[in-house]
Amino acid sequence: MSRPLKIQIVERARELIADEQHWCRRHFGEDAHGFPVSPTSPSAIKWCGLGAVIAAAYQLTHDYDAAHRLGHEALRPHYSPATLIYLNDIRGHSAVLALFDEVIAAR
Repeated sequence: MSRPLKIQIVERARELIADEQHWCRRHFGEDAHGFPVSPTSPSAIKWCGLGAVIAAAYQLTHDYDAAHRLGHEALRPHYSPATLIYLNDIRGHSAVLALFDEVIAAR
């Protein structure tokens, strides 16, 4: 049986930022120079937690609007985007990965 799309998105988001060098704070995405970019931009090489979820949704759907909608819904009903942003910017990389792991395990 295939995994639900929301789980696929969270798994892919986790892969995107598993290496802390590909994770950032305060911006959805950053390019190689540290400048803010859309998380769906081909030049994005770093993502915050929510940016990674949006980027993962885009990679799976190839639809910009669906990616943003799914990115904001992927962690529900357990967590909201605001929770993810707080964890990302205040608690850090390991907290984001732990949240992703929890969502994946709860499937």
